[in-house]
This record gives sequence, C-alpha cells and structure tokens, in this order.
Amino acid sequence: MSERSATVQAELSLHQIAEALRQLPEGDKLALWRLLDAEINRAAIEQRLAEALRIIRTAYAAVSEDEAMSDALQAVRDVRGQRYSDPNRS
Repeated sequence: MSERSATVQAELSLHQIAEALRQLPEGDKLALWRLLDAEINRAAIEQRLAEALRIIRTAYAAVSEDEAMSDALQAVRDVRGQRYSDPNRS
C-alpha cells in the first residue's frame, strides 16, 4: 500500500480555531499546549510588559497612589455593571 498525503489550506478566524480546539481530547490539548509553550518568546513578552509599565508610570507620575486606586476601582465597577446588565452575556 502506498502512503498518500494531501495539503489543505483553509482560512479560519481565531474564533473558529478556538472552537475546534475546544473539541479536542484533553491529551491532544496538553500536547498542543506544550508545543506552543516551547515557541513563546518570554523575553520579548517581558520586554513589552516592562515598556508598557514604564509608559504608564511616566504618564501617571503626578497621580497619587490613592487617586489611581480609586480610579481603578471605579473602572472595575463600571465594567462589571455593564457586563452584568448585558442580557447577551455568556
């Protein structure tokens, strides 16, 4: 018997890929996670996070910690209020 192979190309959205991955057995999900984890460039992610934090700290250098915390808590309350009032929320 000869072995056949075929190449198929399809354009899928990230949502479609995620839905397909949710249907995989746990063992396949774990194998995929390990594969993707090995490809992550942690140094680049850490550099992007450090730069984002530097920008935020610079932008809010004149704002007190109490004021920043108050604003953050209010923003969380606002988002939660919107999420819990949305009838289409899943």
